[in-house]
Amino acid sequence: MASETTVERLRGILEIVRLANAETDLDALLALIPRQACSLLEADRATLYLLDKGSGDLYSAVALGLPNKTIRLRPHQGVPGLVYSTGKSALLTDAYADPRFHREVDAATGYHTQQILCVPIKNRRGDTLGVLELLNKRTGDFTPEDEDALSLLASQIGIALANAQIYDGLRTSLDRLSRLMKIGAAISSQLDLDVLLRTISQTTSHLLQAERSTVFVVDPVKEELWSRVAEGLDNKEIRIPLTAGIAGLVASTGNPVRISDAYTDPRFNPEVDKKTGYQTRNILCMPMRNHRGQVIGVFQVLNKRDGEFTSLDEQLLGSLSSQAAVAVENARLYEEVQGTLIRLKTLDRMKSDFLNAISHELRTPLAPILGYTEILLAGGMGALPGNATRGIQAIAESGKRLLNLIESLLAFIRLDQGEMALKREPVTLSSLLASVVEPFRARAAERKLALSLDAPEDLPSVLADPQELTMALNHLVENAIKFTPAGGAVGLHTRRVTGADGQPGVEVAIQDTGIGIPADQHEKIFERFYQADSSLTRQYGGVGIGLALVKQSIEAHGSRVLMESAPGEGSTFRFTLPLAE
Repeated sequence: MASETTVERLRGILEIVRLANAETDLDALLALIPRQACSLLEADRATLYLLDKGSGDLYSAVALGLPNKTIRLRPHQGVPGLVYSTGKSALLTDAYADPRFHREVDAATGYHTQQILCVPIKNRRGDTLGVLELLNKRTGDFTPEDEDALSLLASQIGIALANAQIYDGLRTSLDRLSRLMKIGAAISSQLDLDVLLRTISQTTSHLLQAERSTVFVVDPVKEELWSRVAEGLDNKEIRIPLTAGIAGLVASTGNPVRISDAYTDPRFNPEVDKKTGYQTRNILCMPMRNHRGQVIGVFQVLNKRDGEFTSLDEQLLGSLSSQAAVAVENARLYEEVQGTLIRLKTLDRMKSDFLNAISHELRTPLAPILGYTEILLAGGMGALPGNATRGIQAIAESGKRLLNLIESLLAFIRLDQGEMALKREPVTLSSLLASVVEPFRARAAERKLALSLDAPEDLPSVLADPQELTMALNHLVENAIKFTPAGGAVGLHTRRVTGADGQPGVEVAIQDTGIGIPADQHEKIFERFYQADSSLTRQYGGVGIGLALVKQSIEAHGSRVLMESAPGEGSTFRFTLPLAE
């Protein structure tokens, strides 16, 4: 049974954790942690160390008893540095007798350390955020039980500290981001450069509390800056030499300029004020760079309403000028892209027309080639010499493969142009499947594969385009045979099913015991011209459009091709067709 002291200590830890989790202000939380830890374990002093990401040092974010001093330690320096570096707690009952103790801190602060209890503070991922160090227990020495209690507290405090750090960073950025959202929305939705930059200019003036904003665009031909958008000029255009004035300086050097008193700065060109009648007091000027780093314009803001422009204003304008640069580039490129797109569409249509024409031209002479080889092999033109039969069979086989390739190209053109139009009608599935399988039996036998068909004659008719369905099945069976090693099996199976929509249908499955497909390739193999392994193209042949055509055809039927496959375990492709009414 836990002692009364242990129970009270646990209650104290829970209360500190409750207070820490309720505190979202980072400074308040940092002050709370060492104060409460001292009270819990009756320590004389406590220090909370955090990492300075800039220098890599540990620094005392809060040091009780040292309100105006900051302690800095390198990682591995002193007990806090070692605890931070190792992520393990440390308990010293005699500090000056322990080599881990860093005496210089006492020398600098005038404090005499006798005992140290130090634990790491970590976030949920186990990353060390800081170190909590207690010094000199008021009654007795720190004990292992104290170490366990402080470690437990630190493990919970770490979560609250991480949350507070995140919240503090988010709060700092939230206002800036929210003020940039309007400009970001304008840039993402507007390609008219005049309208876009006018919106940005007006929003910038409001954002930075400035009287006016001007956007200068670089004219590289005339070596000038000219204003596309300038508030208060009533559409008047300003042109100045590329190196003149503050805007010219920013354009030529690529560096931002912030001036608190324009007329006392020799870089300021008062000629613009003389032409416009405007009195410039202070200036914030930022270059606009494209993605190649070239200055394509200058973003200038004039006369802060409530004082001078600050470094935060400079950061904000830097973000805005980056977005403005994107807008300028997009506007300039928009017309070029539109023209290029039209040319590409024309070329794409020419490509499809060429493939279509050449496919038809190739198919025309193939018809008599295949016809005469069939007549010769059937003996219609007399008996063939014994050594000629094999050659003519090779011609016939190659001709059929070429014809299949041509048909695939023609189907690809339909796929590419989105011109697949189904002619659906009631189809006797058992007969259609038999007509698909039969031409493959000789090839399966030659490759020593078992080719089977499970399609009962009493299967109900389905609604499908027989030509497109036959093409899809041919590709699936051909792939199954192609990628199944000798001694394997390929089978077509059917069964009645009820779809997800409750409608009855017939499922068709093409199953093989072939080489299989890795899981990360399951979606990609349905892409045009994709091969799971480029070496497969050389080993097995094909151009990689068969499964893309299958996918398009089956989806045009209102179904979806489902696949189950794993390397060395074969593949199964299945889809469901609706019953004919």
